[in-house]
Order: sequence, then C-alpha cells, then structure tokens
Amino acid sequence: MPKTVYVIRDDFYHPKEVIDPEISKVFNPNEWNVVLTNRLRDVLESEQSIDLTMLFTVGRPDGENDITHEEQNRFIARVKDGMGVMFVHAGLVLIEEDSPFYQELNSGRFLGHSHDHVPVVNVPIRNVSHPILEGITGFTAMDEHYYCQVDVTSTDMLMLSTSEVVTAACAWAHTVGKGKVVGMTPGHTTEALGNPQMIVLMQNAANWATSQNHV
Repeated sequence: MPKTVYVIRDDFYHPKEVIDPEISKVFNPNEWNVVLTNRLRDVLESEQSIDLTMLFTVGRPDGENDITHEEQNRFIARVKDGMGVMFVHAGLVLIEEDSPFYQELNSGRFLGHSHDHVPVVNVPIRNVSHPILEGITGFTAMDEHYYCQVDVTSTDMLMLSTSEVVTAACAWAHTVGKGKVVGMTPGHTTEALGNPQMIVLMQNAANWATSQNHV
C-alpha cells in the first residue's frame, strides 16, 4: 500500500515550477501517494492517515496568518503519533526560538543566508553513520547558503555545508515520540535541489522518516 506524503511548497521565492519537477524524482508513484499543496493547514485539516509531511516553505500562503503555536502543537501531536516530517530549505523559515516547532520538534531554524548564489559544499560529517547518509559522498552546487540555529543537544548532526563565508549545519535528524524529524538546508536552486546526491538524500530521509510507521 503506498505511503502518503504531503509536500508543502510554492511561494514567491520558491515556486512550484522549480520544486515540483525535482519532487517527481524523489517519490516513486508506485510507492508514494503525493499530495502537493502550499498550505500546512491542509495537513492539520486532513482526517486521512499521513505518513510524511515535507515542508519546502512555511506553508502559509499570502493572505493567511502565520502558523500559530497552537497549530504547531497540533502538528507536533501528529508527529508524536508517528507521522514523519522533513524541513527542507525554506521550510526552516519563520520558526521562532520560543516556538514549539523549534523547542519541541525540529531543533533547527533559519537565521539568515548568503546574499547571492554561491558555491556550497555539502558533506557528511566524518565518522557519522546514519541511514539517511547511505550512498552520500557530498556534493557542491551554486545555492543560497542557509545559516541555521540548531540545538545540537537534541538532534543528531549528519552533514555540514561550507561556502566562502562560513561552515554551517546542513542536515540533522532525530525522533520525537513515535515520529521522525529531518532538517536540511540545501535546495534553493534547481542545481542544488536537483543534484543527484540531493535527490538520494531526500529519498533516504523520506524512507527513514517513515520506516517504522507504515506496513
């Protein structure tokens, strides 16, 4: 039986025309039922079983209010019950330091980024072994380099990213209740998001995040 993933994407800076073609490479249609939307609230309003939510944006379209702490807590409850979640690139934005999404769920949040697209080297951390890193040797791509605050006491650091300015967190993962959480920073450009290594990284993360809650 296919797994169900809600992919939250499409805003002014991260349009679906850039994201959707790469998403089609990540999820095999024989294994996944892919629901594409620009609203995180669609997950909260859905009564169906959802195996994975993948956030490429904050999921708050123009005209809607920010996701409240109460709504974040409702989302976290679904994760604790076994839903996996991936925060990719702009999905890390608008997470405040005192918010449930940072303190109880993702352990990472966006602080800033490079002013231009720059070469970013994304590599696994030495001597770190994790299913998400299977087959990942690292890749370099022109990208918008994200700088994130990550609570390293509550997550497992997997990868680092380096540009001419700084070395920063690239990918991390941990469990929350029965659910699994993944954060990763690359993916603003087609060159980065569509890099074969990035596709494998997202596939590995999606499979790991749903590895124990689907039969």
